[in-house]
Amino acid sequence: MEQTGKLESGELGWSEKGVRFTRQPIYRNFSLILLGVIIVSLLPHYSKILDPAESVSVSFIVHAILYLGWYVLFTVQSNLSATGNTALHKKLGYSSLALFALLLFSGIEMLVGVMAGYDSSWDQSYLMYRATFVWAILHTLLSFAVFYALGVLYRKRLHSHKRFMLMASLSMISASVTRVAYLPVVPVDGMAVTLLSTYVLLVAPMIMDRMKFNGVHPVLKWSVPIYVVTQIAFIAIIPATNLGQTLAFPALWMS
Repeated sequence: MEQTGKLESGELGWSEKGVRFTRQPIYRNFSLILLGVIIVSLLPHYSKILDPAESVSVSFIVHAILYLGWYVLFTVQSNLSATGNTALHKKLGYSSLALFALLLFSGIEMLVGVMAGYDSSWDQSYLMYRATFVWAILHTLLSFAVFYALGVLYRKRLHSHKRFMLMASLSMISASVTRVAYLPVVPVDGMAVTLLSTYVLLVAPMIMDRMKFNGVHPVLKWSVPIYVVTQIAFIAIIPATNLGQTLAFPALWMS
């Protein structure tokens, strides 16, 4: 049954300007790829926990567990949806509320910690680098919160729901890639590696939509460009301004 308006739970598909989006599985394998990216990109940092020479805070360990837990849950949920186990999918969906709240709180704690770490001995280039880090974290938190909230709001509209939840997961990918991109062993610019990897993963679902449904769903049509534009503003434009640096490090007001 085709619809040109609201998709109710139980309907088989939804049409947008002649493009029919059906209930066929779409992100089952892609969720596994995302989980693999997260595990590989975080391995160098998870190893610090086991290294007695490293001093790792409890908050870092908790954040790492919550961060990985989100992608595990997204993978499980994608596979449950693909296999038609909607009952368990819905039950686990409630657990995402707690995980979302804890992950958001942990991220805010990290943001506050970075902002409080200002040192007046920093030169201008390092100040901008650290300000970029602050604004990048803020962008990730805002994007994750907005996409997750939209995913919950549109939980009865299958095609919008799954894509908003995918965007919530993709919104945190750059935070993971960054941890590897700036390692000394990486021979190219860390910013370029982070952005290129993030944008490849953002474009992939749009290509999947085009290949499976001969069209891109409006959620991705709007969400991906908005995410990219705001990310560039947050990491490349705002941190380069005096106002952006001052907002990132309130201690500058006192200096």
